[in-house]
Amino acid sequence: MRVLSLFDGMSCGKISLERAGIKVDKYYASEIDKNAIKVSKANYPEIDQVGDIVNLANILSIFPETLGEIDLLIGGSPCQGFSFAGKQLNFDDPRSKLFFEFVKIKNILKPKYFLLENVKMKKESQDVITNIFGVEPIEINSNLVSAQNRGRLYWTNIPGVKEPENKYISFQDIIEEDGKHLKKYKLNRTKSRVKMWSNGEGRNSHQTCSNVTNAEKVNCLTTKQDRSSNTGLIEFEDFCRYLTQNELEMCQTVPKGYTDSVSYGLACKMLGNGWTVDVIAHIFSYMKEVSDGKMGN
Repeated sequence: MRVLSLFDGMSCGKISLERAGIKVDKYYASEIDKNAIKVSKANYPEIDQVGDIVNLANILSIFPETLGEIDLLIGGSPCQGFSFAGKQLNFDDPRSKLFFEFVKIKNILKPKYFLLENVKMKKESQDVITNIFGVEPIEINSNLVSAQNRGRLYWTNIPGVKEPENKYISFQDIIEEDGKHLKKYKLNRTKSRVKMWSNGEGRNSHQTCSNVTNAEKVNCLTTKQDRSSNTGLIEFEDFCRYLTQNELEMCQTVPKGYTDSVSYGLACKMLGNGWTVDVIAHIFSYMKEVSDGKMGN
């Protein structure tokens, strides 16, 4: 299979294809974040990085044969304009306008399959995307296959995709307990942090950091550099700590140690922007069923 991943990030799409058992002959990645590319190269040096999506779309509009035949086009276009947590500028947000570059490239390359991921959004914006692609989105919450609540919409023409079965994974299943290792994630007690933490009473509150010490699921991973505003804090020693880098990776079902080539803060940002691998692998598995002749029997 020949794949083009737009807004590739740290190549969660590549991990997902492997996990779904789908052979990849060529994987092109369009990404501009140098740190995301660093993580991608550290894990998959064979990936062909093709740069900025706007430049790529311009090149393909003149030379459509540049990448050859593409079987699968994937991407999660920037969501800040659509997110209910943001200003909801929708297509007026320059980042969300990049969605139309995805559409342009799809129309040029005419891949056999496509997948677009984005956040839950206003119905009118959702309907624009649905009308363009001619398929209704599938809503899947990552909590079915992981330890975090992360509702997302997926537009795809891969046939027969349904929600994955609930694996009933608790955050308690992945929480790390190595005290020595955890000390570097500890927060020292200050007045502002006591207020932020609310002495551990902030569970599921938007005003304070959730106490996820005994939580079944953590909140959707944040992309903010303070790391804790949406994800939560864990009671530790005399106060609390951030989630570890490995815990964040496991919440996204990314291989443990996948983001070791970058700092904790950068890993938090990338994991927050990235895909829940097991959700994407589940969707991709329906392509394998088609190729194996298991669909429609």
